[in-house]
Amino acid sequence: MKPRIKLEDIKPRMPFEVPERYFDTLPLAVQTRIYEQKAQKERFRLSWSWRRTAVWATAASIVGALLWVTYPQKQYSLGQESLSQVSNEAIFEYLKEHNISNQDLAEQLPVEELYKSDDALLQNLNVDEESLQNALENEDIEI
Repeated sequence: MKPRIKLEDIKPRMPFEVPERYFDTLPLAVQTRIYEQKAQKERFRLSWSWRRTAVWATAASIVGALLWVTYPQKQYSLGQESLSQVSNEAIFEYLKEHNISNQDLAEQLPVEELYKSDDALLQNLNVDEESLQNALENEDIEI
């Protein structure tokens, strides 16, 4: 038969020791660990699959094809050689077909060619030399 142990005979002692201020920092440690576990589950994961790869490849091919079809081609200017081969009669016929008059062609002349000399510019401005000299004297501009 086993001897009976009385509760009073047992010496109170702790089977382990608790570090100092352990229970003060325990809630924060538990919350931190829970947050880290949730963050790992919520982290974006990119997994590879044939279907996703096929969809992306198809979309990229469609975009590439649309760009290829709709992107304008560069048009280079015609060289002097190409224009010299066209006869004057062909140019006149082209202008007649498109109803381009001599006045339309004259409007396309560069302004620099029209006013190469100062005399032509002064004549079109209708300013005489005397009034021009008076204006220059009033502005104190030396010639």
